[in-house]
Amino acid sequence: MMENSICELKIAVDLGTTSVELAIIDKSGYIVDTSYFKNPQSLYGKDVITRINTAVRDKSFIKTMKDLLIASLNEHINKLVTTNNLYVSSINKVCISGNTTMISILLQYDLEELGSYPFNHKLDKSVIVDSKDLFNNELSLNCPVILTGCSSAFIGGDVLSGLFYIENKYDAKEYDSYLFLDLGTNGEMVLYDGENYYSTSCACGPAFEASSRCENVYGSTLIDAIAVGIKAGKISREGILEDTFLQSGLDIMGVHISADILREILLAKAAIKTGIEILIKESNIDISNINNVYIAGGFGFYLNIENATYIGLIPEYLSNKIKIVGNTSLKGAIRILTNHSDTYPIDYYIEKDIKIIQMSNLPYYQDLLINNMNYI
Repeated sequence: MMENSICELKIAVDLGTTSVELAIIDKSGYIVDTSYFKNPQSLYGKDVITRINTAVRDKSFIKTMKDLLIASLNEHINKLVTTNNLYVSSINKVCISGNTTMISILLQYDLEELGSYPFNHKLDKSVIVDSKDLFNNELSLNCPVILTGCSSAFIGGDVLSGLFYIENKYDAKEYDSYLFLDLGTNGEMVLYDGENYYSTSCACGPAFEASSRCENVYGSTLIDAIAVGIKAGKISREGILEDTFLQSGLDIMGVHISADILREILLAKAAIKTGIEILIKESNIDISNINNVYIAGGFGFYLNIENATYIGLIPEYLSNKIKIVGNTSLKGAIRILTNHSDTYPIDYYIEKDIKIIQMSNLPYYQDLLINNMNYI
């Protein structure tokens, strides 16, 4: 068993709407072990809007949702410690990176304003709380817990943690401009043009993940299967099954593709591509000046770039600039924990006043979205 005196541990958490991943790290940032579990709050809604509505109908559900999550976090932190023969008393800091709704639930903030226009929130900077208060003292944790601040109701601390990670790990800003896509339950996108940040978001993950749960495969496998189906002439570029398979569906690569699944994926694909095109248009950047495209998130991690480009999920002119970067929310939380500054680095992005683009408010949004409703 490791000696307390030489073992300083920290816990990094990526608090997602659908799933939660945590890592226990040593003082150098080395990952000792990781754990993963489904977010138990899904009992009260598969997406953030449903959970907000649940909490607005009955405010007692905010505490219920928080307690469910804390119980699971306690269980998995204890598992990481005991499995690796470590001490809870050696944990001297925790960072939880999550979207605006998830962090607001942990802090038991009233969610009513977050769920209706103009979507106000209270997380305009990172929040530091005592572990004894947040974790109900079940594990005897005694350390500060950093909860990530947010840029808007839709661009949360998970995205800001991702920006912090890629700008440090890959020197992203040294190349003047880049596009960051976090494709998880929701699709958050940030474009940096060398001076300013532009951001938007769309619902994409629910379609991929709902389809994946039905078929017991990754959403990215569906993308591959659809690409194969199109190439074989069994699926049209408009997303329609060949007449032979219209009623029964089509089996490709061990995946059953129905008309409903094709429609769900098509809607998500159109939303992502439309978001990318809107960011480029609103920032007025020349596409040749976008030097790198970083794709993060659970869905993005398994993405086959060739097939994603083939069905039009990623514009072809960006395909040779893509870097798959994994769970940047968790990696960003780890970097925050090992940052030696007295300030909390993701608050820099909040202070930079990222320009949030509400796609649905743009006069050309519907036409662009309809134009992207195909597998081209």
